[in-house]
Amino acid sequence: MGLALVASACSSDDDDATGTETESSTETTEAMEDETDTTAEDESTGGAAAGGGTLSGLAVVDDTTFTVELESPDPEFPLTLSYNAFYPMPSVAFEDPAAFEEAPVGNGPFMMDGVWDHDVSIKVVPYADYAGTDPADVSSVTFNIYEDSVTTGYLDLQAGVNDFVKSVPAEQIAAAQEEFGDRYAESDNTGFYYYGFPTYLEDQYPLELRRALSMALDRQLLIDAILDGSRVAANSVVPPSLQGARDDVCDSWNFDADAARAEFEAFGGLEALGDEPLIVWFNTSTSHEQIAEAVTGQWREVLGIENIEFQNLEFSEYLPLLDNKEVTGPFRLGWGMDYPSPLNFLEPLYASYNIPPVGSNNVNYMNPEFDQALADGKAALAESGELADAIPFYQQAEDLLCADAQVLPIYFSKNQYAWNDTVDNVFITAFGRPNLTEIIGDDVGTPIGEPEHLFPTTTNESEGSEVLDALFKGLVEFTSETTEPYNEVAESIVTEDGGKTWTITVKDGWTFHDGEAVTAQSFVDSWNFGADAANAQQNNSFFSNFVGYADLNPPTDEEE
Repeated sequence: MGLALVASACSSDDDDATGTETESSTETTEAMEDETDTTAEDESTGGAAAGGGTLSGLAVVDDTTFTVELESPDPEFPLTLSYNAFYPMPSVAFEDPAAFEEAPVGNGPFMMDGVWDHDVSIKVVPYADYAGTDPADVSSVTFNIYEDSVTTGYLDLQAGVNDFVKSVPAEQIAAAQEEFGDRYAESDNTGFYYYGFPTYLEDQYPLELRRALSMALDRQLLIDAILDGSRVAANSVVPPSLQGARDDVCDSWNFDADAARAEFEAFGGLEALGDEPLIVWFNTSTSHEQIAEAVTGQWREVLGIENIEFQNLEFSEYLPLLDNKEVTGPFRLGWGMDYPSPLNFLEPLYASYNIPPVGSNNVNYMNPEFDQALADGKAALAESGELADAIPFYQQAEDLLCADAQVLPIYFSKNQYAWNDTVDNVFITAFGRPNLTEIIGDDVGTPIGEPEHLFPTTTNESEGSEVLDALFKGLVEFTSETTEPYNEVAESIVTEDGGKTWTITVKDGWTFHDGEAVTAQSFVDSWNFGADAANAQQNNSFFSNFVGYADLNPPTDEEE
């Protein structure tokens, strides 16, 4: 069965999401470079294995065909293939990964114009030989890099430096509607804004304290007071637009001042907190600070906690601290959709096998029952081909997460964006990204934060993913306004056994920006590189269900 049948059967440093990936490893590009000095030949892939190791579940059949064997059936597998972890990469990427990251060579509608000018800008121009369905209608796009891409980026929209912004500061929304008129718009977004708890500090953040802090927060009051009513209060972790979403999961995620005080007393109250301040962490942004002030203000009012301090860093510095477990208090994170399924808001963020450096489980949640519920949901989907049959199991997993008060949901976002009269046809997708190829204009500027990485198999935050989205195209893509999946680089994606083995055929005519052909080998080499833990790729966990992953990534002594 092809993609359409599978799909029907079966994602920042910005204000709302840290990205589709958003959060992970501290490994440097120098470490990546050190790990790519040797290559290996493996008959199963039909060619050089870029990072040294290969997945036995990947095999090249011919120039345009390869097969994937999974450990367990996954009918949602095609939907994941739009994520940048699964982009193809040319051979030059593996020759010098650090250099490649400064000027990525993709197969997408835009190509780099020069190199990444760190903390300043990244400029891309249309690729003349682009083979896709959506060529660019602009002369160039410059991603202007800001420490606070929302607030300062909006000021530069007003000054004419930027041509559009994908997020208007909440306090400016009313004024923006008046100033920009029909050049202000809103659209659906699945961005999820939350605080995580450092439960690796077990004695400091037990269940009673986590529940107290969560139940002491009146989310709707915060949204009305700080965000001008422009967000949707989150009493769950699955966005309301997705199948299986609920607005009331359990009491841990609902405001109840009396219950919060009772839990706080069960924890031991102010005496148990001790003399050290409660430190709240977030990446540098005016809006993040405003939200932190609102959240902690309610903690002071409801629980009487006065000794509170803030720690904030630039996004590219913030994520490594999370991955290294160096954050010592509640921390702000967000998540943007990679593909439209509730599983995408559960498995990457909370499955025990997605703890950094191989995944985005920065709260270090480890619950075998949660993992099993996800597995049961995927098995149910594989058996029937209907997402509805997986939903009860996904909801069971969410129930466990809520009972454990592992995270403190705050809100689901909306896209609120504006543009100058220098551009037209601007739209921000449910992934929180602009429709760059559909925008009409000349030399277009837009704000982002400094990316952590620009390498497909290690980029899992929204800033880097937004740039890579312009430079690369995957096997599967989604329409900008309806998020309907369609085959892009893939000619077909077929399974005959409910999603355990897949045969993928690549369309002819696709080339990388350096002229190298995009082939089946391009995907296999890229995926092998990402799957090999020796290469320290943050999206490593996306390959954990591939046959051969365990052999390629044997457990460390500590994990055993």
